[in-house]
Amino acid sequence: MIDQASSAVRSGARGEFGGRIPVRPATGSLVVCLRGHRFDLDLYDKLKPYSHRYRLHGTLCEVCRAQEGCDPAARRLAEWAHLDVTIQHAPGTAPGNGLVLVAHPPAAGTLAGRIELHLDGAEVGAVTASLCASCRTATLDYVHVAADYRRLGFGRTLVAAVVARAPSYRWTAPLPDGPVAQSFRARIAMRRADLPCVHAGLVERRR
Repeated sequence: MIDQASSAVRSGARGEFGGRIPVRPATGSLVVCLRGHRFDLDLYDKLKPYSHRYRLHGTLCEVCRAQEGCDPAARRLAEWAHLDVTIQHAPGTAPGNGLVLVAHPPAAGTLAGRIELHLDGAEVGAVTASLCASCRTATLDYVHVAADYRRLGFGRTLVAAVVARAPSYRWTAPLPDGPVAQSFRARIAMRRADLPCVHAGLVERRR
């Protein structure tokens, strides 16, 4: 991928843009860090770093940084980036650099749309969901994150992005197979998926 600003190769292979850090959906107010240290008590300074790897602003917890400095084996959770999940680009219009969301509308004759998470133009995760405007229901069909980008919050960010498209709908999600997928599913506040929406069947018959 070519960085248009500098006309240099933006590969990140040498760590020139920083390492991979966790990502979380941007929220209006920040109460705790990823380890649960409270920010609303004004006990410590709250730093606002910038991730050149993702091209996103973030937050740094001083308590976590000190903890990780004493324990090199600790997970790196002191710093994380904020992604505004309401900013979703149409295919072919997304920036080529940084971490961005790309939304694909449902294909003709289906209710299932797809949102992809791109890093420097390459897909690193995706979520598909079926939304029915007639009965205001939605089903989270599938979430996938590339192996090298797991345990960074990419999956939960994708879920937040798809829910942001229909926050008032009744959301459900199936129970997946495998312990890793089941562990992720148990963190999603959605009821178990039941019978498909009746309108989905009508769409399928019209195809």
